Amino acid sequence: MDNTEHSLTASAAPAYNMASPSIFRGSVSERTGPSAAVVVYGLEQLARRAGVTEEALRRWRIDWTQRDYVTVFIQPGTRKRVRFPRASGVTWDDIQASKFRVSIAEWMPGAPPKCESIPDFRVPFSSSPGARVGALFAADSPESFTCAVDLPLAATLTLARYEETFPAPRDTHGRFPASSSIAFHHGFLHRPIVDEYGLALEQVLERLLPAWRPSPRSLRVKISHDVDEIGVPFSLRGAAAKTLRHGRPFSTLRDLAAPIFGVNNTYQSQLKRLVRFSVDRDLDCSVHWKASKRGLHDTGYRLSDPAILGLVHFFRERSIEMGIHPSYETFESPQLLRSEVATLRDFLGDQRTGGRQDYLRWSPPSWSEWDAIGISYDSSVGFADQTGFRAGTCIPYRPWLWREQREANLIEIPLLAMDSMLRGYMKAAPARALAVLRELIVRCRSVGGVFTLAWHNTSLFDSGYTVVYRAVLDELAGTPKYDWRAASA
Repeated sequence: MDNTEHSLTASAAPAYNMASPSIFRGSVSERTGPSAAVVVYGLEQLARRAGVTEEALRRWRIDWTQRDYVTVFIQPGTRKRVRFPRASGVTWDDIQASKFRVSIAEWMPGAPPKCESIPDFRVPFSSSPGARVGALFAADSPESFTCAVDLPLAATLTLARYEETFPAPRDTHGRFPASSSIAFHHGFLHRPIVDEYGLALEQVLERLLPAWRPSPRSLRVKISHDVDEIGVPFSLRGAAAKTLRHGRPFSTLRDLAAPIFGVNNTYQSQLKRLVRFSVDRDLDCSVHWKASKRGLHDTGYRLSDPAILGLVHFFRERSIEMGIHPSYETFESPQLLRSEVATLRDFLGDQRTGGRQDYLRWSPPSWSEWDAIGISYDSSVGFADQTGFRAGTCIPYRPWLWREQREANLIEIPLLAMDSMLRGYMKAAPARALAVLRELIVRCRSVGGVFTLAWHNTSLFDSGYTVVYRAVLDELAGTPKYDWRAASA
């Protein structure tokens, strides 16, 4: 933090109330470090993952007067506090030069039973030069605990996908692959590391405030279906393109035979079947539609086709959420994105909607593009080639827009798994795929997060993967949904 910001906060508000972060929404000093707003954002994200309510959070105060630490007073009228070291100028220079350190930290003594599934903590963008830093939090006195690293900064950079703002190898679709990520190289892609920090902070708050109890957090589920192929209108060109694009000759033969035998609605019936799987198990699901022209990567179905209108009626009768699935070509094309979203809003008759980018072609600026046209949520932040926690979390959040230095209005609902990740990229046999999905559910349950899964109607032609999908839904049956409408109100 530069001297101007430090002097301002020290003289104007040395004990800063968390309820008024706007006074710190300034620009970033690229030379000396991130703005105070970045610290506040990170603290808020950690607190919410620790089970701190909004009401309690508004009573927290931040003291900026120490040069090397940010001190958070958590109870009015007392000295009970948690201190976080500020990343040094050298550390920030290294981060700006894409030199990212990862530290391993431990639980404090007397860790809760949940630590059995979370043996340690992995901290990317670490402010510590050491690979191991001991306990993530340590007691200075009965009224004071200190964190070993600049955890608010690490949390913010992870959630903001800061590493993806630097040049790195991309795949043939222009995507940042899992293999380019810090998480992949350091072996924690399968862990919601930011949510785990919340559990460590919860432990600290329970020590400082014995009568305090965190707000309950439990597993919730969001299942979604991206409609890439629907079978109408039938096209020889479209059927043949499957072989060229995806190497799926059997799909091509099925499509070619369908009109001969009068079965050109196979994809439609499979989409209905997918939705019924969720409805029968009292699970929430959504269907995401496209409004794209036909192209190399888009089938270009017509939303006005009677068969599609019949599907929409079928879903509305069952109160199924319907959202948007911007096409392949909308990536880094704000004008085309705006046009397709406008068409989909007219089609769905709902201005409050969300969805996912086609092919998971996404980068951090995509948040700004979606935010600018008022989309309520995005669920594109998952790697195409690996399941796991791309943003280090399974708890929906409003992302930090790094270029604009502000919190987004839209909500990110991170995507953890998709059928095409497992079948196409990971080439997981059904038994292995089921094991991977079960592990993700366990991870989400341990932190009270949202398990997200995307499944395509075309995957139901694979009997092995149909068994996998039904087995996962059987295990999740009756799990509450994530209510994004309430969260974004």
